[in-house]
Amino acid sequence: MTEKKMDSAVASGVSRRTFLTAAGGTLAAAGMLSAGLATPALAQGKKVRIGLGLNYGPFNQPWRRGCYTLIKKAVELGGEVVTVRGTPSKQSEQDSARALLDRDIDVLVLGIYSLESETAYLVDEARKRNIKTVGFAVPVKESPFVTEDTYGTGMTLAYHVLNVTGRQGTFVQTAESKGFYTPFDQEADQFALMASYEPRMKLLPFMSGSVSTQDQISKGRENVLSLLQANPEPGSLTGIISWWWPLTIGASQALQQMNRTDVRVFNHYFSNQLLEEMVRPESPVEYSTDVPWHIMGEQVAEIAVKLGHGEEVPPYHSRVPVTVITKDQAGQALADVQKMDEEAIAFLKDYGG
Repeated sequence: MTEKKMDSAVASGVSRRTFLTAAGGTLAAAGMLSAGLATPALAQGKKVRIGLGLNYGPFNQPWRRGCYTLIKKAVELGGEVVTVRGTPSKQSEQDSARALLDRDIDVLVLGIYSLESETAYLVDEARKRNIKTVGFAVPVKESPFVTEDTYGTGMTLAYHVLNVTGRQGTFVQTAESKGFYTPFDQEADQFALMASYEPRMKLLPFMSGSVSTQDQISKGRENVLSLLQANPEPGSLTGIISWWWPLTIGASQALQQMNRTDVRVFNHYFSNQLLEEMVRPESPVEYSTDVPWHIMGEQVAEIAVKLGHGEEVPPYHSRVPVTVITKDQAGQALADVQKMDEEAIAFLKDYGG
């Protein structure tokens, strides 16, 4: 565990062109919170100490970008950030939060796997110690929180698939294991709901893709190789909807290995590897949504600083917009993501990241 103190559209509003530049915007620029949550006027005296668990793993590049901008924004606003390093699981992030409660913090950031019911005891304990709480990608008991627009993402990707396939064909969805990361379950449910109203669309059983501490690229490849064995005839499978990028890469590898050019792949979540795969002309990955975690991180930081200065922030929910790119935009999106990831890695070294 590491502690560091530092002084120092296609769819709903975020296209590839604004993916990186939006990171420098304020809440007002993002247009996601009310005017009452604008950047706070900093009080003189003691700095606000914000506790944040760094529980992302090697596949969680979007999450890492969010932690980067959260810490960076908090420091810019005159705060201090105390971190505890963990692994991508509910148990680890709750362990990190418990450790942070003993680090003389003013505000505790909770997220991203554990749901409101699973962290309520942490909120209760924080309040006994006069520590405020804010949710990072998850709801938190009686606290403000910022999340991705899960159902908006599911609807955005689903409408694209429906339109480009003429609302017909056979499809399969894949994501991490059910119950591991709730937004994936919600997005998959949204797609399934919309497909259920299309009589010419058939949805095969969900393909579970394991969890973030395992080799999910291999898992995605194995799953799709088995799927292709069960659907060997050209045209028997129309598209794969993957809600997690390592599984998308595995699916793409399997399709190319079996020379299946009749299957289309639709992805959620950016990473360097995903965009490198998507930009290749022979890759079947043609469309991707993403969550602008860099915006989410900034919003959470601004709320945390306000809370730390004793300002009232209603326990309201804010959602960041959905990012969308097509295959021809993957090259520039890759450059944007590589730049931000380089900055994130360099910055987070001082925080145990």
